[in-house]
Amino acid sequence: MTAEPVLWVREDHTKAKHELLLAFFNKWVSVHSGYFSSHGGGLVRVYDGFAGPGVYAGGEPGSPRIMIDALLANANLRGRWSAVRYEFTFVEQDPRRAMRLRTILGQVQRAARDRGAWSDQVRWSVITGRYEEHLPQTAPTRSALFLFLDPFGYSQAPMTLTTELVQQPKSDTMIFLPLSFVHRFADREGQDAALDRFFGTPKWRDIPNGSTRPAALLALFREQLVAAGLRWTGAFRLKPPEGGNEYWIVGASGHPLGYESIKEGFWTVDPRHGTGFVTPRSAPEDQQTLGFEEPQQGPDTAPLLSAMRARFADEPFTVEQAIEFAQTTQFLKTHVKGLTLAPAERAGLLAATRPPGASRFADNRGITMRFV
Repeated sequence: MTAEPVLWVREDHTKAKHELLLAFFNKWVSVHSGYFSSHGGGLVRVYDGFAGPGVYAGGEPGSPRIMIDALLANANLRGRWSAVRYEFTFVEQDPRRAMRLRTILGQVQRAARDRGAWSDQVRWSVITGRYEEHLPQTAPTRSALFLFLDPFGYSQAPMTLTTELVQQPKSDTMIFLPLSFVHRFADREGQDAALDRFFGTPKWRDIPNGSTRPAALLALFREQLVAAGLRWTGAFRLKPPEGGNEYWIVGASGHPLGYESIKEGFWTVDPRHGTGFVTPRSAPEDQQTLGFEEPQQGPDTAPLLSAMRARFADEPFTVEQAIEFAQTTQFLKTHVKGLTLAPAERAGLLAATRPPGASRFADNRGITMRFV
């Protein structure tokens, strides 16, 4: 049997996945670092369960380097966050890839020291072995944990172990879900035990085959994370061109702020809807292109307005209630005022009552509104 390559070509949907990871990580590390800085210090832990070699065949960085580079580039690391410690653990089963990753991260650390950008607050380690056999233990001090799981197949990330890990305080996770493979092999003989471990339950067996099964399997996966204590879950679709496999990034948190960080990543990759990325198809060689790109559009918040109307109906509600409701949806807090409430008021869909001195949709000013 031919050994798998150490490096491989990065696909477009993988690039989108890394953009999502970077946006999430920047928000997540800022939230927890800021909190620990104001409470006497703490430990921020990042655990990458399927780390890979740290680089792709074209020289693009992998997830370990993306996160470490992002932290080193943050000016707060050696300033406001000086009381915070950072611990990165990268697990890779293939010894060749693990060795390549150690080399890559060693080069990153030496180069950062040479230019004065490294901090001894940061520690990293590469473990050669299976994810299931090298789970991080509960930290003895105040800490936050980000669990990133990007397996090659569904048999490599048992939900039972994932749910044990995210029981630790301030835990957030992102899991790469190869939904097409799960759907395709669910009826194949000999897959029952692997899928039971993956979902942490045999309930997937009760989902009948058909066009609706992928969505039902995704819903079950999210339900299992909620059952583990991660109440806030979101899913982002990574779809290659027509005919390709369909993948999802599932993010989950036990706190609204963690969920907000997850959604920051979603909206960075899909600034229009925050729900998915589809790899653009290349034009045929003999097809002439128009020579210009469609301009980027802002977030489509019409679904948020519809959801608010369904939630509040003809009852009065406040700005604070609108923001709190938006946090339970796929939308961000920043989508509420200027992108949803203000346009609705201008269109005559929303009537606002403002006390003297209160303008627009300011917080904590006693502003109420009602759908017309």
